[in-house]
Amino acid sequence: MPAPPPATRSGPVRRSDPVRPTGALAGLLGATAAITVTTLALLQRPGDPPAGPAASVARPCPLGGAGTFRGRFYGGLDFMADWSGSELACDGRARPDEGGFRLYFSGPGRGSGQVTVLVGLPGGDTGPATGEQPASVTVIDEQEARFFNSGGPGRCFADVAAVTPAPTGPGLPRGQRVDGVLYCVGALPSVGDRGSLTLGDLRFSGWIGHGD
Repeated sequence: MPAPPPATRSGPVRRSDPVRPTGALAGLLGATAAITVTTLALLQRPGDPPAGPAASVARPCPLGGAGTFRGRFYGGLDFMADWSGSELACDGRARPDEGGFRLYFSGPGRGSGQVTVLVGLPGGDTGPATGEQPASVTVIDEQEARFFNSGGPGRCFADVAAVTPAPTGPGLPRGQRVDGVLYCVGALPSVGDRGSLTLGDLRFSGWIGHGD
C-alpha cells in the first residue's frame, strides 16, 4: 500500500502566529529598521533632543496649520487619520544614498498610540517631480512596535499635484511644500508577523527642507 501523506495542520492560521525572521524576511526587517533609524537621524535638527520616535513626534510641522495628512487605515491598523496643526509632525529631506526625497508624517492613531508614515519619492536637484510616480511607503505603529513596508516598486504610488516654495522663518531652512495623494494597489505586509495593512487614498501637504 502507498504510504499515507504527511499530516498537515488543520484549521485557520492564526494572525498572531509568529514568523521567524530568516532569509528574505530578515533582510526586509533589517532594511526597514535601517530606513527608520536613518530617516529619524536625518530629520533631526540642531538643538533637537536625541532622534527617536517619541522625540520626533514632539517637533511641529514647519508648514504650521497648512501641513496635513488625511486618510483611512485598515487591517493591522484601523483608524481614520486627520492630522493637522499641533497633532501633526512633518518633515522631509533628500535621500543621499538612494536618490530622491523622503517625506515624514506622524500623528495619533487609535487610542494613545502614535503612527509614523515615511514616503519615498523620486526627484532631482530642484525637488520632487510632479505627477504620478512610484513611491516607497513604511508605516510604523509605535505603540506596538510594528512595521509595515511596501517593499519594492509597483505597490504604492504618489500623485504629486504641486511642489511650491514654503515660507521661511527664524531657525527654519529653505524648503518646499509638497501636495499630493498617496495610494497603494495592494496591502503592505507586516515585518515580523502575518499581519498586513491596507491604505485608503492618503492626501498630504508635507514639507521638504533644502538647507541645514
